[in-house]
Amino acid sequence: MSSPETVSGRTSPRLLDKADRLFRNDDASVWIEILQNARRANSTVVDITIEEHPCQQSTSIVTVHDNGCGISNFQDLLTLGESRWSDNTNAQEDPAGMGFFALCRSEVSVESGKQSVTITPSVFLGQSATEVISLPEPVQGTRIRFTRDSAKQQLIHALERVTEFYTVEVRLDGNPLPRHDFLDGSLYREEIDGIEVGFATQFRWGHRSYSDENWNFYGARIRGAELAFTGLLRPDRVQPHTVYARFNVLDTARVKLQLPDRKSIIEDQFSAEFLLKARAAAYRFFQNEGKHALGFKYWKEARALGITLPEAACLLTNWHAKPADDNAEPTFGRCELKVLTDVSRIVLVDTNLENRHTFEAAIACGASVDGDLYFEEPEFSGYTWYDNRPRVVDTEIFLDGIAFDRKTLSANRPKKIEVEVAIEHANAPERRARLNTPVHVESDSSIWYDFCFIAVENSPWDNANLTGPFSIVDFMIGATFCPSDDAEADSWETQSDRYEEEVRREANAYFRGPKATLLAILKDALDYRACTLAEGLNIHEIRFTRAEGAQRWSVNLVGCQETA
Repeated sequence: MSSPETVSGRTSPRLLDKADRLFRNDDASVWIEILQNARRANSTVVDITIEEHPCQQSTSIVTVHDNGCGISNFQDLLTLGESRWSDNTNAQEDPAGMGFFALCRSEVSVESGKQSVTITPSVFLGQSATEVISLPEPVQGTRIRFTRDSAKQQLIHALERVTEFYTVEVRLDGNPLPRHDFLDGSLYREEIDGIEVGFATQFRWGHRSYSDENWNFYGARIRGAELAFTGLLRPDRVQPHTVYARFNVLDTARVKLQLPDRKSIIEDQFSAEFLLKARAAAYRFFQNEGKHALGFKYWKEARALGITLPEAACLLTNWHAKPADDNAEPTFGRCELKVLTDVSRIVLVDTNLENRHTFEAAIACGASVDGDLYFEEPEFSGYTWYDNRPRVVDTEIFLDGIAFDRKTLSANRPKKIEVEVAIEHANAPERRARLNTPVHVESDSSIWYDFCFIAVENSPWDNANLTGPFSIVDFMIGATFCPSDDAEADSWETQSDRYEEEVRREANAYFRGPKATLLAILKDALDYRACTLAEGLNIHEIRFTRAEGAQRWSVNLVGCQETA
């Protein structure tokens, strides 16, 4: 009976033919691989010179000399996938044996000890062989010389970026390049599984809030898993700070990088477990801070990880009805974030409350719900202080005691307008209260000039000057103006001005009648320029006249002989 067939993975010799496609061939990647080899050779200094090629434009000649342990067998450089580093280095860093092939597009001269070799691209790809030559004088460490199709300044810029967080001193033309602590600016640090984790609102060097390259592997920066927590409270402002995490890898063997160019981190069991530990470290930082504004889900996660945090501080925004246009200011005041020490008077308001402008008009005219209004903050749902507060969840409008229906709206103004407010409270039945309001307007009406606006008989605005407890024009605009963002639409300013004119006409017609509306239109027609010219001409009276049967009006300027 024949033995069963077996299969296993193997490497095809043809892989070497494609070695020049394993790396991106960008300047930074080349520097990373060269400097990584120098560091693994226990170098303490790396000297680099970059010269412009005398005959080829935008080409440079690069020499790198480290004082490490050197190379005993040059074949190790050209054996793809095989690493001959020490047992300690293999254990700590898990080298892949591919890094030197980052230079496979260049002609490279390597000198170490009393040996030298020149490696061309064809040698890298296994298409030819090269001879190892003896040197008359030994070279301490390793010296590499190669040409690169990059301008000198371009190479210097890439080198400075790679060495910024490198652990070994690098000298360019004898001058040490600046190096920084990757975690400088940290408010808190912990070392977890061979990775130093730092937490900061702003790291000092090269930090970006978005798309930060937040992992450092001995100078090679990678954008990996991100951790960010919004909830750090500081005396400099009420708005909570966001705390970001950075990871400085000290023991690279545990973190698996995608090969060969190590541009991303493999998501495996270690990375998942590590990130949980890092999150626990973040919560220990907040625990040390004491006061925080983290959402309840973070508080709950911290508890599951064994870290006890106090409940979040009461951080809420005072409520005002949001305008229909997000670019406009609320009619009755600005919304401000506040840290509240007394929660007893807090009444939360549903973010998408119906009839919110009418509700706030009632509040502005003296009505009350027995508390101070604040926007709901769902992230705090779960905290005791938040869940125990009453919440305005719904409203309904009544005209003279009858539920409002726009379709059957009477032309007569009502004697009474009420907004019925539904209030929920934990462990209590829903409570409803009716508040008197002098005015009702349909919120978020996006149809131009289609106002649904009602005021009670003998309202505060039924006077010659249209004055009342608040500007009725601003109120109507805030509740209904939604500019078009169509590419062919007028600018926001033009739309706003036109809308305000129309609202003023509607308000005048509603409260003051057609005569007052006409007077308002004529007053608006006399803009600043017209008034300035009239004053300059000493004109104190402007008369509009129209002959019987004529369609057009004549304008007479009293004190001036000209007639328009």
